[in-house]
Amino acid sequence: MGKKQFGIIGLGRFGSYLARTLAEQGQEVVAVDRSEKAVEEISPFVSQAVVADATRRETLEHLGFDQMDTVVVAIGSLAQSVLVTLFLKELGTRNIIAKALNEEGAKILSLIGAHRVIIPERDSAIRLARSLVMPNFLDFLPLLPDFYITEVKPPPDFVGKSLKELDLRRKHRVYVIGVKRAFSDQIQLLPPADYVIERDDLLYLVGHQKDLSFFTSES
Repeated sequence: MGKKQFGIIGLGRFGSYLARTLAEQGQEVVAVDRSEKAVEEISPFVSQAVVADATRRETLEHLGFDQMDTVVVAIGSLAQSVLVTLFLKELGTRNIIAKALNEEGAKILSLIGAHRVIIPERDSAIRLARSLVMPNFLDFLPLLPDFYITEVKPPPDFVGKSLKELDLRRKHRVYVIGVKRAFSDQIQLLPPADYVIERDDLLYLVGHQKDLSFFTSES
């Protein structure tokens, strides 16, 4: 995975955790906040931490936010978030993610140019609920409604057969995107058609919830 450049505007709990996690994953992070204390606390972990007013267009331009891969607006105030998002849009920032506190704020931020809006408490609650109801489901793809990735053990009649023989895409409308062998920490991504399923394999499937339910009910 190549290094990307991220801008984090607002260093409350959400922004700080995000900035630090991205930095720990080897990404270049520029963090901005008005609070000297917040900037001082994040400074040891990120590429650059700046005390500045991000609601000023020239600040965003000076810090090169228009050239970054992704900028996350993690400010608590909706009015300030709207202003920053508008400026980022005007500057041509390629990917703007904005944090909102509620659905109304999310709609406004989307309308003025945010490419994606998150509501942390709502999104966390949805993920938790899904994991409780469907514990096999690893994640969902938000741009594709009802698409999931799930980890399952192969049904007994799959063992000893190749992916080509099983033809899961045609028969079940799901795709095998990875396989993990027993006692191995590595996942083989996009296994070839001649890959033969073993009893202790774990299969990583992607597809619609209704199609994946066949496998999760069996696992």
